[in-house]
Amino acid sequence: LAQGSRSDSKPPVNALRRGLEAMDRLGRIAGHVVSGSDAPVPAPPPAQLAPEAVSKDSEHLVVTLIAAGNSGHVCAALFEENTKGRVKTQLLTSKPQIWHTMKPRVQFPNGQVQVGVLHKVSDNPAELIPNSDIVLWTGPVTTTKEIFENIRPYVDPRKTVVGTIFAQGLVHVLAQRVFGPQVRFFALRNIPWLCRTVKQGEESVIVGAKSSIGVMTVNLDEAWVKRDLEPLFVVQKTGKWEPVIDLLPDFTPIVFNPANQIIHPARYWALFRNWRGQPLSGKDEPSEWLYRGMDEVAGEVLQVLDEELQMLKEAFYQATGAEGCKHVIPLRDRLLEQYGEQIDDTSTLAKMVGTNKAYALARTPFIRTKLGVMPDPNHRVITDDIGWGLCVLV
Repeated sequence: LAQGSRSDSKPPVNALRRGLEAMDRLGRIAGHVVSGSDAPVPAPPPAQLAPEAVSKDSEHLVVTLIAAGNSGHVCAALFEENTKGRVKTQLLTSKPQIWHTMKPRVQFPNGQVQVGVLHKVSDNPAELIPNSDIVLWTGPVTTTKEIFENIRPYVDPRKTVVGTIFAQGLVHVLAQRVFGPQVRFFALRNIPWLCRTVKQGEESVIVGAKSSIGVMTVNLDEAWVKRDLEPLFVVQKTGKWEPVIDLLPDFTPIVFNPANQIIHPARYWALFRNWRGQPLSGKDEPSEWLYRGMDEVAGEVLQVLDEELQMLKEAFYQATGAEGCKHVIPLRDRLLEQYGEQIDDTSTLAKMVGTNKAYALARTPFIRTKLGVMPDPNHRVITDDIGWGLCVLV
């Protein structure tokens, strides 16, 4: 028609085929976002827990942590006491030599300390993965594919559950492609707490815990989440059982997550908005604190990104009807839901981020030179949250 053909003529067969292929591709993409499968939406409900994954309270569970960053340190200190010794914690790390104490400790915001027990530490997956009931990846999303492929030869999907402590992008699709459709997989929507390492291999600190977080699973049910997953991460010594872990209906709340993928680009751009390729110094040098004192310039950019994210979510919901879209709430509401009383000033989005006690000790990543500071292109704020967060939305 656009080329002047008669209105009653039939479209060329090739054009019809291309149109059908495009619609099929759109359906597969929607299926990936919702369920991680190639099937068109709506996605089927999560499969029932397979017998091999069922564990009785009296049985021991072997949980292997992979990577030893901030969250890995905290997990190593929590699991033993949190489960009253039911969980035996192992650590797969490229630096096993720094874990010589085998009893890492974590300090809570109220000053309480908890000491964990590592039963085995190694840099060889063959020594740890085969006997694991749960394998938890705690490293950056940029190396998730490499790690999954490295451990694949040692993972028995009938025995071992695979999970990520913070899911970004379409990591659930990756898990099914690497481990197969029978994989039992879970993806936490948010890291359970804000934390940092104090001394490698020995000590970490939880700056602030979230009251609740979401999780989406493949071939695992809610009973498993409550029995075997939630107790691992709670901060009981603060006097509260939190974070509570809620099972999400599909993966859309993870893909469209109003979290680091919009917070970090907005804040980091504002901190370095005067950078022109040369080190910044004097009044142009950015704050040493990543969140504390966020200015209104960053806050306005963040507000626009959040509004755009909500529009994307609404469009996806109209196209697919994915139930998980209802869990993708505006960032302001999400901060109040997860941090509540830890936020001192709720007048603007910038103030909410900048006065959140849970965010207070996070430092700005940068490269310091004799002439000043420059942005660090290799930090996770850049590599993870732009390349594997924001770009997924685009």
